Amino acid sequence: MHAFDVSLQRHPKFGPDFDTIKDDPVFDPTKHLALEQPAYTLSLADLGYGDELDGTTPTSVAATACFRVLSDEGVAAMQHVCKQLEAFTTSNPRISRNTRGGVYRSKFLRDFSLCPEYSEHLSNIMQTPLLPHAMGHQIAHINYQPLTLGENVDKWHYDTLQVDTVLFVTDPTQLDGGEFQYFKGTRDEMAQLYKAGVPFPAERIESPNMPGPGYAVLMQGNYVVHQACGLRTQADRITLVNGFSYADQNTPDFTALGQLFHADPAPIASAEYARHVALRCCQSLEQTVNTPDYGASPAEQSRKLALVRAELDAAISQLDNAEGTEIVHFGD
Repeated sequence: MHAFDVSLQRHPKFGPDFDTIKDDPVFDPTKHLALEQPAYTLSLADLGYGDELDGTTPTSVAATACFRVLSDEGVAAMQHVCKQLEAFTTSNPRISRNTRGGVYRSKFLRDFSLCPEYSEHLSNIMQTPLLPHAMGHQIAHINYQPLTLGENVDKWHYDTLQVDTVLFVTDPTQLDGGEFQYFKGTRDEMAQLYKAGVPFPAERIESPNMPGPGYAVLMQGNYVVHQACGLRTQADRITLVNGFSYADQNTPDFTALGQLFHADPAPIASAEYARHVALRCCQSLEQTVNTPDYGASPAEQSRKLALVRAELDAAISQLDNAEGTEIVHFGD
């Protein structure tokens, strides 16, 4: 008789047929991590958000000050990996040089990005449990300096996922330019300023102090508008963006699939997204399958299934309509 127990994997054991780097260190959290707390955090209310976000996020934390993530040995290993991954850069209308899907090419990068100690540390800072993003191309995105001096590394934008870190792999204190910045306002305010063609107010642009390589900021990237400035003097500038989802299944997903089609091949992005949504729905149905509530009313049972159906319907709509979506950003 066949067993019907389903074993779900948050991240698949295999990925696209990508070339791997030739010299990949072994990630060791006891050697490569040096986790510290940020000196302060900003709330969503500090940015001007209010009740309109109710039900979309389980935390009020919007962004943090810089805090240390990697040890000196961790910085050296990450630089070694990212320099090799630079051979696989692609470009899109927002970013001229970035590597996506690095977790399929480097086990070091994958093991760091999926490290439970790292996720738990960030969860404590964000004040809600986080999980590494289930989409491989969203787990670890690497930005490199443009080849044209002065061109911004990334334009003003908000992210295609909910939570992420921006970690400086190279030393920001040795750069002339290249600042990471965020807007102390809402994304709707930024959109209005951009549409009106007026300069963004300098007093509302924050450039967190980056003490050195291996330091990061943590933010709700889909609500914090941010950019990466260009260099005034040529140098290596590498940042690693790790993506996370909320563990709270009651928090609706936020994945802008049409935006991802500008950065990733459509078949890969759609496969990762379909898998991500299927995983969320399986997790939502697990309790209904394994521990049925015999005291719930028919309407309550219907509501549980309707929520999953609604998520599937939304995902199907994105998959059917994502191609041809105009890229969203707010310029330089």
